[in-house]
Amino acid sequence: MNVKQIAKGLIALGVAMLSGSGAAADATRDAIAERLAPVGSVCLQGQECGTAAGTAAQGEAAAESGSELDGASLYTSTGCAACHDSGAAGAPLLGDTQAWSARLEEGTEVLYQSVYEGKGAMPARGGSSASDEEIQAVVDYMIAEAE
Repeated sequence: MNVKQIAKGLIALGVAMLSGSGAAADATRDAIAERLAPVGSVCLQGQECGTAAGTAAQGEAAAESGSELDGASLYTSTGCAACHDSGAAGAPLLGDTQAWSARLEEGTEVLYQSVYEGKGAMPARGGSSASDEEIQAVVDYMIAEAE
């Protein structure tokens, strides 16, 4: 082999390597852009955001239309079960008639208020973002289980 053939081969190899690196750089740029893409968006009141999430007005309309909230499923989804199924931090267990008897004597409104404001180790609203209606449905469910 002579030097010219070796030089041509090296040049061809270099060109091939450089032309392929553009595609790799594009793929890397795309991967970086995907990782940096926002995971959500902010929708300000009054804007049409086109999401499946309902508005507060829609929630109030549903409540006024007489649709029943499922206290049992809300009990789990709002996080109440985390403490009231285990007794964590002294929380009365769901269905424990003895533990709930003194609380039930105080009345339903007092129980609602305890959840709204928090009581003992339980933070306000149990640490959830549940609406007043959802909290009332959960409390009503827990009362029914304790009676």
